Amino acid sequence: MSDQQVAAVPAIGGSEVKKIGYSLYFKIPDNCLECRCSYVPREQGSMVTPGDMTVFLQQHNVCEGLDQEAFDDFVTKAAAGLQQVDVLLASGTAPVAGADEYISLSVGSSTTVHDSEKIKTDIDMRIVQTFINVTAGDEIGRIIPAGPGIPGRNVMGVSIAPEPGKPLKVLIGKNIRIEENGTLLIASATGRFCQSAGEISVEEEYLVKGDVNFRVGKINFKGVVEVRGDVLDNFDVTASKGLTVSGNIGVCAIASDGDITFCGMDGQDKGTVTCGGTLRANFIHDATVECAGDVVVGVEIHNCTIRALGRIVVDKGAISGGSCTALGGIEAKKLGSVSSQLTKLHAGVDYHDVDFLEKKFDALAEAQTKVKHSDSLSEITELRQTIATLSDSIMSIRSKSYAAANAKINAKAVLFENVQLTVGTVTEKVNEQLDGPHSVIENSIDGGLRFLPMTSLDVKAVDIERACVREQKKSLKAG
Repeated sequence: MSDQQVAAVPAIGGSEVKKIGYSLYFKIPDNCLECRCSYVPREQGSMVTPGDMTVFLQQHNVCEGLDQEAFDDFVTKAAAGLQQVDVLLASGTAPVAGADEYISLSVGSSTTVHDSEKIKTDIDMRIVQTFINVTAGDEIGRIIPAGPGIPGRNVMGVSIAPEPGKPLKVLIGKNIRIEENGTLLIASATGRFCQSAGEISVEEEYLVKGDVNFRVGKINFKGVVEVRGDVLDNFDVTASKGLTVSGNIGVCAIASDGDITFCGMDGQDKGTVTCGGTLRANFIHDATVECAGDVVVGVEIHNCTIRALGRIVVDKGAISGGSCTALGGIEAKKLGSVSSQLTKLHAGVDYHDVDFLEKKFDALAEAQTKVKHSDSLSEITELRQTIATLSDSIMSIRSKSYAAANAKINAKAVLFENVQLTVGTVTEKVNEQLDGPHSVIENSIDGGLRFLPMTSLDVKAVDIERACVREQKKSLKAG
């Protein structure tokens, strides 16, 4: 073997070059991504030269990624007779694996997640849910295909194929449709976007198996919510399609565009219920309720402000204290209380109109007062025009008619004193207890109210009044 030959020159792995004055050890791993070299000088013989090193690298097929600075330093130290161990002379470029296929969501959480660096002292710690609410037709997201990756190159100049990204292993569940060649995800129902056990779906119902508390947090859900426990104080619940609570509701805000059902509520004058359908409960205490449908209570409404575009009905107990306004009529076993607590009942009107009229009457009273105290003719003229406009608005509201309207109040057992009854345009306060059953409607002939034997709320007050008018006319003719 000549001096210039390599003792063993495998393409991959370690090899040794023996010379009279030194030994070189080349180390190239299996992936060929680097070339390291060790140098052992001897007492006799010449030192390695840059030309020798270049030849040796070529003999090892190293032609890529040479670190010229490391090469020059290696040769310089070798010329100085310094031993060197595993010096990195050349480096390849490792391949970059392709990104896995994934879903890029277009929708975000329904609650705000606070930056830990921006936490304020007034953050509501009851907000722990991060629902991804969606509406039918919303774009949920897009499936981003797996990436091919970036090829690498080893020190021998050979390209290294990358590992491609992995396909998405997910099952498309209910209420999601796929468009645009399987890349676009669209919600086909309103609810929350869910990812569970390798499946994605839009769920229209949310079940809470216990209480709504710090573990569950406040709920804002575009769907139906069922709570099999209680809703504790200050844990608000919004459920767009409907809400059912097996237990009781504390001091919080409850809202749904659909029906709401719960056992009971003690709002302590702060709790609110906003219902877009029918509200059903066993009892409601000290709460404010607005309902687009009927309010049907089993036992008692006490000291509440309830306004409904349907009926307000208490099957077995009383409406006592507070005020109730219902377009479709009011009925309870008892109206008022033994202690004569003031109870206001208003039947046959849309509570929106009542609010409007209150504002107009206030404005009318203010304008009339200004007229009395003004000494400017132009100002008086302007105020009288304002009074005329306000009067027209009031008359317009009062002339409205609603098919569902029933200006009728039913007391199935007893009507206590200090109950203020408003039916139609007539308001009267009961001065002494009246035992029922009674239906109270407006007396269009003599003014005031009519107290009649009770009839169902299905029978309209206007029909009863027409019958009373006919009977009265017959009596007058007969007399």
